[in-house]
Amino acid sequence: MSDGASASDPIAIADDHDADTYAARFAAHGRVHIPDFLRADDARRLQEAVARRVRWNRLLIHDGPQTMSGAEWARLTPERRRTVEAEVAAAARVRFAGRFWNLELTDTGEPYAGDIRELVELSRFLNEEPFLAFARIVTGMPAIDMADAQATLYRAGDFLHPHTDTDDTLGKNRLAAYVLNLTPNWKMEWGGLLSFPGPHGHVAESYVPAWNALNLLKVPQNHFVSSVAAFVDTGRYSVTGWLRRR
Repeated sequence: MSDGASASDPIAIADDHDADTYAARFAAHGRVHIPDFLRADDARRLQEAVARRVRWNRLLIHDGPQTMSGAEWARLTPERRRTVEAEVAAAARVRFAGRFWNLELTDTGEPYAGDIRELVELSRFLNEEPFLAFARIVTGMPAIDMADAQATLYRAGDFLHPHTDTDDTLGKNRLAAYVLNLTPNWKMEWGGLLSFPGPHGHVAESYVPAWNALNLLKVPQNHFVSSVAAFVDTGRYSVTGWLRRR
């Protein structure tokens, strides 16, 4: 393989990342964008897995989150799917809402129990010392000792409204959030941007879902995923979750 990795190697962080430089940016802004995070071939293997082999669930958020399997969603009549999406759209005009596809990988740091080997490897990587130590340095949070994870897919029309990731009622001890982007060749005009509201109703900053980039953000922090444009015919893939204290 081109970067010295083989398909049998564990997933690893790419060489030449300066965690102290990222830490300074994180301390200043409460978030940081890290390009080319994984070894290139590891990122490609993960992208192939999420794009071709995941059996996605449909997650709809309007009166609380509602999840159905992809098979259940497919069994709905086209009219019923349009009705459900219209309900989400109506909610989005007045309150918190969202819609996208997901697959839960790990909730408490245990390896993913499914049959996609690359995602089993990723769930382990996220909970092993090289990644956790890197995250502690960048965030300045020595209490981080685990990561949960889900794979996500945003298609045309999918979005997630502003939220802070606060977990006061969940007891999950979230310290920071992360997004590992696995979409090649995404364009900013397609939407699906990880965005941070600023003063006076403006957007302070947005991260395009750049290929093999890791985004880290302090919790709580207001952020949202902008709607993917209706003309987009590809998916926005990522693995996302929270860095937590047990």
